[in-house]
Amino acid sequence: ATASQGGCLALASDLSLDLLAMSAWPGVHVGDAGAAWLLGRRAFSRRALGLQKGEAVPDLSVEPNIHVLTALNPTCEGRAVFVSVRRHACRGAGGVLARSRWRDEQGRPQFSTTMVIHLSPKEVVDACVILGLASIHDVDVVSDIVPLQPPPLPAPRDPLVLSFPLSAGAGLPFRCSQAAGGALTHFAHPSTWHACDFDAPVGTPVLAASDGTIAEVRDGCAAGGGADTSLFFAFNSVVQLLPDGTTTLEYVHIRAGSAVVRAGDPVRRGQRLCESGDAGFCPTPHLHLEAHAHGLADPAAPSLPLAFAFEAGGEAAVEARAGAYYDATRGEVPPPPAA
Repeated sequence: ATASQGGCLALASDLSLDLLAMSAWPGVHVGDAGAAWLLGRRAFSRRALGLQKGEAVPDLSVEPNIHVLTALNPTCEGRAVFVSVRRHACRGAGGVLARSRWRDEQGRPQFSTTMVIHLSPKEVVDACVILGLASIHDVDVVSDIVPLQPPPLPAPRDPLVLSFPLSAGAGLPFRCSQAAGGALTHFAHPSTWHACDFDAPVGTPVLAASDGTIAEVRDGCAAGGGADTSLFFAFNSVVQLLPDGTTTLEYVHIRAGSAVVRAGDPVRRGQRLCESGDAGFCPTPHLHLEAHAHGLADPAAPSLPLAFAFEAGGEAAVEARAGAYYDATRGEVPPPPAA
């Protein structure tokens, strides 16, 4: 839906997910305080924006003549703004921004420029110019505006120790692309803070990281393979209930149709569950692993810290580090030559 706000086209935020992406990911551009690609930042002012007292402030606006996309935060709390511009290229301060290729549910290729704008309280950010618009009404934008939430309090217990969830048969080590507080998807909400992401080729076997029972299987989504805000909820997953009867472990972004388990199945540590994939918001294919103390009762509860025990790694469990590489049996290893 759109509405006129202060002479601009206001774009409603129509999704709800905590997500921040890094500029290192294809087609995703992070607008934090040091981002050189942003057009500019300034303090929020109703007078400067031409807004009357009591007039609603849009989350996003597009200037009708030069087509500048602007994010606005009139509140006293920080915000993460996730916005994808489709069909049209975008130009930032340093030139045209790279776009991400992704696929829709029918497998058709699509392209988006996805931006993550970190807004301080009472701040306005001019992000980019949308190029090639014949009319302001041709703007095709999907957005998600979320308040930044503080990280969870110190964990009330030691990390949940798991076996490594990816098969050694792939032959190459797996890069931890995000760990606790990761800037791509984990930082904004306590429910995802302690999650771990491991980059893995599509089709890599995913193994049960603990004994337990399968609580839920979702593997019917074909959309994904890139960065578009609409993909936030378009994901596949296996949810496992651990032996304590309350802790859940989620394996996310799995390949469509790959699950070999169903709800109610008992599983043993190391048993094959499915294949890693790129369903949903996946600038690169990866497995997202996340645990909750009472996940079935409250999926939004704070996540639990994770550690991994490796067969050849000695007795000590290892908490994954972002940017490090892990062999499924030996633990942390040097980066491969091509990295």
